[in-house]
Amino acid sequence: MTTFHVQPDGRVLVRPDQSMTIATWLDTFKISKAAQKNIVLPSSIHLNRPFSVTLKRFDSPVWHEQEARIVYEDVTCLVAYKPAGSLVHDDGSGACTLEDGVNAYLARQGFPFRAKACHRLDVETCGLVLFCKIPFLQSFYDAQFRDQTIQKEYYLITQGRPKQNRQIVELAIARDRHDARKMIARPGGKEATTIFQTLRADGGFALLKARIVHGRKHQIRLHAAQSGFPIVNDPLYNPNKKHGVLLLQCFHLGFVSAQNEQKTDIEVGLDPSLARFAQVHMQGVPHLGQDVLDLENGF
Repeated sequence: MTTFHVQPDGRVLVRPDQSMTIATWLDTFKISKAAQKNIVLPSSIHLNRPFSVTLKRFDSPVWHEQEARIVYEDVTCLVAYKPAGSLVHDDGSGACTLEDGVNAYLARQGFPFRAKACHRLDVETCGLVLFCKIPFLQSFYDAQFRDQTIQKEYYLITQGRPKQNRQIVELAIARDRHDARKMIARPGGKEATTIFQTLRADGGFALLKARIVHGRKHQIRLHAAQSGFPIVNDPLYNPNKKHGVLLLQCFHLGFVSAQNEQKTDIEVGLDPSLARFAQVHMQGVPHLGQDVLDLENGF
């Protein structure tokens, strides 16, 4: 296992658990060629002998008024919780984003590097987002999404329910050429598989858990709608959209952290928006094996 320690001046101390060549170390952490041009490394790496990685240039965190809620953190990455209606990245509108909130938190901690999100959630979706904190490790985390080794699970409340308690939906996804906001299920599109599990069905609604295999844009939303159980309050795929936030939440991320190269699983309880709906329309919230988030204060 390799450990990283970030110094206030931006140097990163690395302690390897074995001797190896520089090329092997770069390959182990999937450090891109672009990132390699921006770091200074020693000529060799020895067992349990710390070495320093110096970045030639880097962006520091920027201060903002509001910090993000941090659910998990280690030296190399963190997981933040995105409320429904907020953006992960800047879209040019000037609105405060989750990335802004994460870097406000890091700036207050005196951390030298600006964190970047490794993936995104739709603006309407709430839940967990993974950020890389050390610039030259960005490719290490990005590769897990590209190679589909990341585990992502969602809670959703739908109108109607799947035909089976466990239903696998395999529909290729492509962009809708008639509506730039939407995706469509179409042969020849990108492969996409979603596994739905029914947790509770009551009053014409269902609380489901979904695991995505491929992670395409709008995958869960489209697969649910195409299968006859659209997500409550989905403005794009549910013709019966009512007032309220989209009832879709990413509650679980499973990934390998660069710190110690260990599998890390992060889960949160049911978001207040989903829990309130379940209490009103579905005779309460089922036991999910974890605490439900604070319904009074939310986030």
